[in-house]
Amino acid sequence: MTGYLNIRQAADFLGGRSLSWLRSHLHEIPHRKLYDRLLFDPDELRSFVETRSERRHALDLDDLVTELVGKGKKRRTRK
Repeated sequence: MTGYLNIRQAADFLGGRSLSWLRSHLHEIPHRKLYDRLLFDPDELRSFVETRSERRHALDLDDLVTELVGKGKKRRTRK
């Protein structure tokens, strides 16, 4: 993707965040300042989101239960 996003476009890109939220988190979000304008690179924003995503791997519930409960134990089912 080419070109930069302005602050409103960046807020939309980040899931519809408010402008005040974006301004208060500028120290975390990659951006550039050109005179009085804030500019955001879409590729850098995408990387920012991916590195902070809580779901980096697909969740397999059966594998998780096996890991937590143990391989030899069966799950209890309700009657």
